Amino acid sequence: MRDSICRPNRKSRVQQINEYVTQRVKPVFRLRKIQFRMVDGKPHYAYVISLSKHPSLSLKEQMLAFYCHLKAALAEKEVLSLDSKCFRVAAEDFDLVYCIEAWQKHADKCAYIQDGEAVVELLHRMSCEQAAYRFKKHGIDPIPLINTMDVLQTYDHPAEKYAALAKFRFCVLRTPKA
Repeated sequence: MRDSICRPNRKSRVQQINEYVTQRVKPVFRLRKIQFRMVDGKPHYAYVISLSKHPSLSLKEQMLAFYCHLKAALAEKEVLSLDSKCFRVAAEDFDLVYCIEAWQKHADKCAYIQDGEAVVELLHRMSCEQAAYRFKKHGIDPIPLINTMDVLQTYDHPAEKYAALAKFRFCVLRTPKA
């Protein structure tokens, strides 16, 4: 018998947090990984949560529900901070960032907490879902490019970096298919 059948399948801590939050925050259109990098042997993940409209909840209420569920998902040594319009989870063996955009594929707003207040503002850029569509259309894997292109290193916010990459000419970025 193979070991994978005998042993229970253990999910990574990041997957557990992602599942916990997306199962409780309604309605989530998509959870999309927009960045991954290793820093001093420690994985750093960034995700954008694209929300769908809820008939009885405002965007601020949905974002606050996300914040409460994210806090509830944390283990003892995991720390949640709010900075750069993001929700950051720092742990001993990983770092995790969430950005919230609304609504669905054509998001035009982001939501976050600043100075203890819920904030909703216009994106003034394409949404991460629109950027992902462009990447897919042109056969581009954006994750390795985000970490290697010098021009993108000036962006602190992972969703802004992801959207900025989509603005570049795809003929320059396109990698040959095998």
